[in-house]
Amino acid sequence: MATSEFWKYLRPLKRWWWLIVLAGMVAGVSSMAYGLSRPLLYRSTATLMIGSAIQDPNPDNTQFFLAQALARTYADIARRDSVRGAVMQALEMDWLPSYSVTARTDSQLLEVAVVDVDPDRAQAVAAELVNQLFRLSPAGRESNQREFFVQEQLQKLETTILDTEEEIVRRGEELAQALSARDIRDIEDDIRALENKITSLQANYAALLSNTGRGAINTVNVIDPPVVPTQPVSGDLWVTAALAALIGALLGTAAAYLLEFIDDRIKTVENVHDMTDLPTLGTIPAIANVAAKQRGLVMIADQQDISAEAFRVLRTNLLFASVDHPLHVLQIASPSPNEGKSLVASNVATAFAQTGKRVVLVDADLRRPSVHRLFGLVNNVGVTSALVGGLETVESTLQKTTVPNLLVMTSGPLPPNPSELLSSQRMQELLARLKGLCDLVVLDSPPVTLVSDTAVLAGSVDGVLLVFRAVETRRDAARNAVRALQQVHAHLLGVALNFVSGDSHGYFYSYNSDYGNRYYRTAYMRNKGQRSGNEDGVSRQPSGAVSGEVQG
Repeated sequence: MATSEFWKYLRPLKRWWWLIVLAGMVAGVSSMAYGLSRPLLYRSTATLMIGSAIQDPNPDNTQFFLAQALARTYADIARRDSVRGAVMQALEMDWLPSYSVTARTDSQLLEVAVVDVDPDRAQAVAAELVNQLFRLSPAGRESNQREFFVQEQLQKLETTILDTEEEIVRRGEELAQALSARDIRDIEDDIRALENKITSLQANYAALLSNTGRGAINTVNVIDPPVVPTQPVSGDLWVTAALAALIGALLGTAAAYLLEFIDDRIKTVENVHDMTDLPTLGTIPAIANVAAKQRGLVMIADQQDISAEAFRVLRTNLLFASVDHPLHVLQIASPSPNEGKSLVASNVATAFAQTGKRVVLVDADLRRPSVHRLFGLVNNVGVTSALVGGLETVESTLQKTTVPNLLVMTSGPLPPNPSELLSSQRMQELLARLKGLCDLVVLDSPPVTLVSDTAVLAGSVDGVLLVFRAVETRRDAARNAVRALQQVHAHLLGVALNFVSGDSHGYFYSYNSDYGNRYYRTAYMRNKGQRSGNEDGVSRQPSGAVSGEVQG
């Protein structure tokens, strides 16, 4: 059961495979054509760092988060018209290529990216953007002057400290050579004064060194300078085309399921069950035999045709469907005209007759009768004659056919009041009389949804077989027909799916894909050597051949 459900969901793919392939091909080719037609693009990037917390062995959290906020601010400033104008003025350009300045999440880094068809221009614009951001920062305006002053002062202090240290060494040498107590005391006082001076100079030196780090939070440092790109960033055309083809195929698949969802035509056995909750007792393929196709009576013209085998399967399934309810009167109807109910009724009646049963086929379609044309019979007497003339005329209205055990009662002259005749007490008596004359009565009745004739008869028969035409019968028509018959408490046996074509949108006429075709052909090969040219005593040349396919 699970496997059946799985294949059920895959059937739209089987039916619409060409749409999926076409959508994928169109998308892939279009992507390739677009990629080949557009110019190659080049990207030049630069990475900046705001602040110098990374250089500090003990960075402060506040300093780090402030640097992140400043990075976002610089990214916003870089997109302003003032910066754009400054870049265009510096490069003497009337326009700027596409660029982006992005502050990376949870980082002090700022990325500048410029995309252009000219790699040199992309690098120049990126470099100028970096320059403008550097000029806007406080470090960019003051760092040179401050750095020069600090370095100058540090050099002076270093020189003074070295000179003082040399003086201390010299005075130490003098101390070693001094003889008088007064000279020793004076030299020691000078050495202590020089040492105090060195201490003061070193403190000033340390202060100047610490001063070089002031304002470091709001500084712009270039980590990766922009370079001239050598490889385009347009991407691999084949990869892009493959991705586009995949997306196109997915869209085609979605379209296939959408089309399947909105398509209300009955095409498969599964459709029959899903839309009507009725079993499919038989699937009748389109008749291939030319002679049989002209007449529709494949059970007479070519019993070795797979359509004939399909009618035998339908006959067997009808017997199984009525095993608890003896089938003496079988009504065959369809929701709408031209669905092949008369063809099915005639071939089913023939199939039962070929088993030795005495069968009477009654054309109860008193509006558009067609059984007489299928069998090449006259229609001057029939159902209406028996109803109007009395039951004593029943036997005289039955016409013999070339099929042994099969009699046909045509419709007779068309009456002005078909519904009244079919719902009359005489019609009930006629059916009772026919049941006494044969083993099975097969009624070919009008379309259910057009007139009330079929519903009138349905309550008086032992079983009703509905005929649906594959790819033609609509969901609403089928449901309305079932509903109308259920309202009169008709015994619905099931459905015969008619005119099923093996190439009908990827579906075949079997219960499970091509299983039915193999089944029918296997049966055909099995029976081919067993059947003579005139099995069951049936003539292969039905009398009164009439050209033109009868659909009923």
